[in-house]
Amino acid sequence: MAKTQLVTVRITPEILKSLDEVALQQGMSRSGLIRDLLENCHSLYYFLQTERERQQSDRIILDGNLSQWVLEHTPPGLTSEQLRFIRNIIDHAADKMSAQEKGEGNK
Repeated sequence: MAKTQLVTVRITPEILKSLDEVALQQGMSRSGLIRDLLENCHSLYYFLQTERERQQSDRIILDGNLSQWVLEHTPPGLTSEQLRFIRNIIDHAADKMSAQEKGEGNK
C-alpha cells in the first residue's frame, strides 16, 4: 500500500465556504470532498481547460458587419459586461436547445 502524503494549501474564506457548501450538498466531509476532487483531478482539469477554451470570446471571430450591427443596435448605456452576460445567457439557451435536439433524435 502506498504511503499517504499530507498536502497543505492556503485558500481564501470564500473557497472554503464553497467547499463546505458542496460537501454538505453531497453529504460528505470537507476532506472527503477534497480527496474526491484530487482523485479525479485529471478529468476535472481537462474539463476546466475545455470549458475555458470554449468560453473565450477573443477566439471567436465574428463577421465585421454583424459586430457593427450589434454595436449600432445595442441600447444606450449597455456595458460590455452586460453584453457578455447576455452572451452567456444565449450560450446557455443554445446548449439546452442542442441537448433537447439530441434527445429528440434518440427517440
